[in-house]
Amino acid sequence: MWALKAFVLGSLALGIVGYAVAAALAVAAQAGGTTIDIGVGPLRFVSVTLEGATTATTFGPGILALALAGGVANLAAAKLIRHRAVRGADRVD
Repeated sequence: MWALKAFVLGSLALGIVGYAVAAALAVAAQAGGTTIDIGVGPLRFVSVTLEGATTATTFGPGILALALAGGVANLAAAKLIRHRAVRGADRVD
């Protein structure tokens, strides 16, 4: 159960931060009147397009992939910490 909690908390944390950063970039692009397309390879995080007087903002699946990567990283860190804690402390006599 601890592994599921670590994965979900890591996914949630990085998903929220990723969404906030993408939203901030989208708002900045809209305010500046520019078009942006931010992504890694085929995964798009955010896209802002201008068509005449209309601005369209699209959040892509890259945010979900970022959240899943955060969950895996948090799970790995929790597993490492748990493994180190199980070994016990060194006794000094």
